[in-house]
Amino acid sequence: MKLFVYEHITSGALSEQTLPDSLVNEGHAMLMAVLRDCTNLDQLTLSTMRDQRLTTIELFDLSTQHSCHLISNSLDYAQAWQHCLDRADAVLIIAPETDNTLANLQQQALDADKIILGCHPSAIQISSNKYLCSESLANYNIPVIKTCLASNWLAQPFSHQAGYILKPIDGAGCIDTYWFKTPEALTQHLSTQDAAILSQVIIQPYLEGISASLSLLVSDDDLDVLAINQQHITTSQQQLKLTACSINASSLPFTLEQAHQLAQQIRIAIPGLWGHIGIDIILAQDTAFVIDINPRLTSSYIALSDSLNLNPMSRLLNMRSQGLMALPPISQRKTVEFDL
Repeated sequence: MKLFVYEHITSGALSEQTLPDSLVNEGHAMLMAVLRDCTNLDQLTLSTMRDQRLTTIELFDLSTQHSCHLISNSLDYAQAWQHCLDRADAVLIIAPETDNTLANLQQQALDADKIILGCHPSAIQISSNKYLCSESLANYNIPVIKTCLASNWLAQPFSHQAGYILKPIDGAGCIDTYWFKTPEALTQHLSTQDAAILSQVIIQPYLEGISASLSLLVSDDDLDVLAINQQHITTSQQQLKLTACSINASSLPFTLEQAHQLAQQIRIAIPGLWGHIGIDIILAQDTAFVIDINPRLTSSYIALSDSLNLNPMSRLLNMRSQGLMALPPISQRKTVEFDL
């Protein structure tokens, strides 16, 4: 199989912009983890794209079987994207949901009649809009946090003692996510923003609890809970930042059975989720509140192979060809810590 592995931030898509260091580091780590797992499988020929400002990938320096296209400008990018897409049998895309980037790329691969090792664009569009996603989940009685468009805040403010979270309606991770401890501070901030900006950000009550995530492998009719992770989030100048993660954390008050039940509810609520998926949750008040659905491989993938003692890419490909029920059960879930 000819597999095109695409990671957006490091691909050269931003070749004519300043690269954001934190996103580059995270994107590079995810890309390298996927490539590492792919090279341990037989009968895979890999291609990828790489911003030429970044270090080269040794795999492609040493192999004539695999190919890496170096990108220096937008024309290079467009040509390489089409070249890799044309020659691939299958495509695995890692990209932010912001501005419909992930959905649009996935749609291009779908239109090119390629095997997509990821979610259907319709599922990505629902998941990417945090306001619509919250409403969709609530319709299936899945616990979510109250979500308000910032443009409606002044007309319909709500009180919450622990404060408020302000974040983009389609943001990825903790990017541009801020904690305001009082309604006055939030209102003051919003008063300085243009109406166009207010329509693209949401407000949620700050919920005191344990920040966690689920790493899932989702098929058309079933799913695996690969890991229940604890997220370590810090706050600096009101901004939240994910700094580390404990994969398959052993001390969380949330069982595999509970995680599987919640994930099944989400799979039913949002048809078209497929492949490696991340779910961000807050464990509070004896409840798992769903914060975000990441319809793609997330940074937790970086440590999955060590935690599970298996190849997550192999499991993904075998799921596609054999079905999830035919795969052997996961026998190890070791806690692995890593920094971002």
